[in-house]
Amino acid sequence: MDTPAPPAGRTLRARRWTELSAALAGAAAGVPGAAPRALAALGVELRVLPPAVPWRLAGEGPAPLVVANHVSWLDDVALLAAFPALRPVAKVDVAAWPVVGAAARRSGAVFLDRGSLRRLPGTVAEVADLLRAGTPVLVHPEGTTSCGSRPGRFRPAFFQAAVDAGAPVCPVALRYRTPAGPTAVAGYLGGDSLRRSLARVIATQGLVLELHQLAPLHPGSDRRDLAALAEYAVAAAAGGREPTRTPHRPFPTVPVLPADLVAP
Repeated sequence: MDTPAPPAGRTLRARRWTELSAALAGAAAGVPGAAPRALAALGVELRVLPPAVPWRLAGEGPAPLVVANHVSWLDDVALLAAFPALRPVAKVDVAAWPVVGAAARRSGAVFLDRGSLRRLPGTVAEVADLLRAGTPVLVHPEGTTSCGSRPGRFRPAFFQAAVDAGAPVCPVALRYRTPAGPTAVAGYLGGDSLRRSLARVIATQGLVLELHQLAPLHPGSDRRDLAALAEYAVAAAAGGREPTRTPHRPFPTVPVLPADLVAP
């Protein structure tokens, strides 16, 4: 359930716009750490829960396919701030966006042309190659944003990359909150403009984005089952529907969080 978001005062909003402009200028100039600075400028607090999940032993085996629900353009800014080694999969037009586009380009994003289904298998194969090479990849399997209260269906296409590479799938549930409770203020839905969405975030006091890291899943051999299990796990953690299938075999737990996935 959405709750009214506390408003930020005019002076605070003006300062945030100024700090965001400075963060974007730094990103354009190639200054590292663009994503954390953008979050700070927007007044968004990032909480990673729990702070460490052992996705894989550093340097051992394929890297994880990280899958998350999709609420806002802010999702990837936060995920790249927390885990700068991630390579996100993004639609091609995102490359030209401020804030998100700069972070995506700097992270070496894999850009997907959704208007060409013929290119999809090649993009999935590219992701599988990255996983085999030890590069973790971030995907939003819903394929579009939702309000956040009920994640949409996870499409199975990119789960094939995990199956082909023998890579663990690491679900992450994103939840936006203010001191008043859950909020959809950061939601980015059809018909919205990026500037209007930015203005809503900047005008909100005490916005918190929780990244809930969930237990890794073994890739198995069926991308559709894998997609469904990841979807149910994320939906349950995000406050949506509960899992209805027998849990898939989890990826074996290891004692060390990989150094290339630790936030700076």
